[in-house]
Amino acid sequence: MSNSKATLLAMIPVAVFIFLVIGLLQCDFVTVDAAAFQKEKEYTKEELLLFADFAFPNERIRKYDEDIRVVIKNKEYLNDASIHEVDSIIAILAPLVHPIKIYRVEKNGNLVVTRNKQTSGNYRRSSGCENSNLFETLSWSNTYSEIYDTHHYNGAKHIFKEFEHALGLNEPARQYPFYTNINSNTPQKPYIFRSFEESDSCMAQFYISEQEKMVIKMLYSPAIKSGLRKEEFMKQFKLS
Repeated sequence: MSNSKATLLAMIPVAVFIFLVIGLLQCDFVTVDAAAFQKEKEYTKEELLLFADFAFPNERIRKYDEDIRVVIKNKEYLNDASIHEVDSIIAILAPLVHPIKIYRVEKNGNLVVTRNKQTSGNYRRSSGCENSNLFETLSWSNTYSEIYDTHHYNGAKHIFKEFEHALGLNEPARQYPFYTNINSNTPQKPYIFRSFEESDSCMAQFYISEQEKMVIKMLYSPAIKSGLRKEEFMKQFKLS
């Protein structure tokens, strides 16, 4: 092995260590201005606790801090209906992530959608370093996501759910008296519909609950910063 190659390999652990230290320090200094956040809408304690349950994967806020450019990786193999489903989801999410913009592009996307895979639910997200769970856990902002979806698996609901994960939502730990798309495939938390009308509404192709809409709006508020710890959020809003 040449000296230059050996030197390069020796520098990798040092670079990784520096990256992790910077990430941890930056996250520790992130807080939230509770008064400014409440000026946008006077959220109730129940709504704030709902947000805390949905929006802190790995106990920190992770969201896009730049425009979300959606690219369909295998577009040439999909029919118009498959592409329209993605465009419809983007249209629904667009007003929820404002002031961040979300739109579809043909290349150079930072949210890559692949459909018609042999297996569904193989969702992978990376921030900064692809396929590294350690970097994902310690990162404070999401810069790149990949969504994998078996076409027609649970209609468009599965890919919609994965879009929500990519935006930064997590499957909640608590059970609620309403149906959520992001928690629809969790068998240990079944939801019993109260009427046929409610069942039909929740099973609609592009269903998203009002609670999920609210949480996404809260998450993409300028007052909520990437890297914010759940513990700090609970402290600032006197929820703990």
